[in-house]
Amino acid sequence: MSVKVDRLEETVAFGSSDLEGRLFTQLATLPPDGELEDALWAIVSTFAEGLDDLSVGVCVPQFGGDQLIVRHAPRPSQPRVTDAARLFPETEYELVLSVPFDAGTTLHIGSDSEPDSALRRVSDQLALAVGSTIRRARFAERIKREVLETEELRERAVQNDKLAGLGRMAASIVHELNNPLTSIVAYTDYLRRRWDQPSVDPSDRERLGRISEAANRVLSFTRDLVAYSRPSTADPSALSIHDVVERALVFCEHLVSDRSATIVREYGELPPIRGLHGPLTQVFVNLITNACQATSASGGSITIESAYHPDRGVVVLRVRDEGHGIEPGHIDRLFEPYFTTRGDGGGSGLGLNIVKTIVVSHGGSVAAGHNEPRGAVFSVELPTPTK
Repeated sequence: MSVKVDRLEETVAFGSSDLEGRLFTQLATLPPDGELEDALWAIVSTFAEGLDDLSVGVCVPQFGGDQLIVRHAPRPSQPRVTDAARLFPETEYELVLSVPFDAGTTLHIGSDSEPDSALRRVSDQLALAVGSTIRRARFAERIKREVLETEELRERAVQNDKLAGLGRMAASIVHELNNPLTSIVAYTDYLRRRWDQPSVDPSDRERLGRISEAANRVLSFTRDLVAYSRPSTADPSALSIHDVVERALVFCEHLVSDRSATIVREYGELPPIRGLHGPLTQVFVNLITNACQATSASGGSITIESAYHPDRGVVVLRVRDEGHGIEPGHIDRLFEPYFTTRGDGGGSGLGLNIVKTIVVSHGGSVAAGHNEPRGAVFSVELPTPTK
């Protein structure tokens, strides 16, 4: 059955309001949380009811990340023309209309007769119904996405609250440890002075020295840990970036030991910089931790380089590892919040974002790259004070 003007005019004459009513009824009965493809199929089928010689389709770009195409055709596709833009190449003619409310979406009407004004009028009604359906679906999709993001933020807030509570508990425990450690250091120093005599076995003096050294090491670590975990309210001051790195290495000593890694220091002569000791320590704790985690269990080298560039007024520190390296497609995303390459449960994806935030707040920059012949390198640039 071919498309004839009198058939369409007759339909419009006594049935245009009927078509509007059918489309309106169909729109009203669509489930609010239904799939867009099902909704479009229902709208298109409602329009095509009684018009068996028409092919009707909708092309929706980038919905849910993919292109969505809905086709209602009375006969199998047997292309008569070669045109990638057509949905119905088996028909002689294809009317393509832009859909209101959704840029890029198109409505396609295929027939073997040239489209006339009557067909265009009813097609405009269909385009309006399709646009309304897609707009509602996009709104529902956005609401779902916002709900999911809100739930994820709530879960992260709960987890961060747990970590903050754990941090407060750890700080309290460390504070309690400081008192007995101080006593141990004081008494061992006293006994060493008392036993510093020829009559005392040298091995006993050596053992006492080791006790004093170990206690001093733990006491220094706990004091640094408390200072590191406490929110910084101090103003930036002149500091040695090498001291910051060494402090970070103390915090990461257990990770370095677990990986049997070797720390290689290639320090240059650096002027002091201005900054906050605690946040900058966090920068290098994160970078050294990442380097340790990338290093194989059988060991490897982690190289920390430093250099001064007076022409640019910056100091540059690089942390190199010999691990598995960085995927080319990941380099540009490494510093995005919540981006992680470690899979589920492998990391929060916040470490490098925090690194970037701290470095930028100090007027510097941070970048990632490939280490030759294997591994990764992270470069931190920090400005030196201007005179």
